[in-house]
Amino acid sequence: MPAKLRFGASLRILLGGKDELTVEPGRSVRATLASLDIKPELVAMVSVNGEMQTKDYVIQEGDTVRLMAVVGGG
Repeated sequence: MPAKLRFGASLRILLGGKDELTVEPGRSVRATLASLDIKPELVAMVSVNGEMQTKDYVIQEGDTVRLMAVVGGG
């Protein structure tokens, strides 16, 4: 069973407007981001099934991973 990655608004731009992707489990969030050509340092928050995790979390079957980008301003 695959897992789902859900992206916050800022990250959707990098994916051509997609807000969700299906990915195979077994790799870390960091490695999965790199495989999608998204710099892991652009991601500030990782939530897996409603619980905060690090980018080193290994994605499991059926996970829903929500990713929010670093927000800048000034």
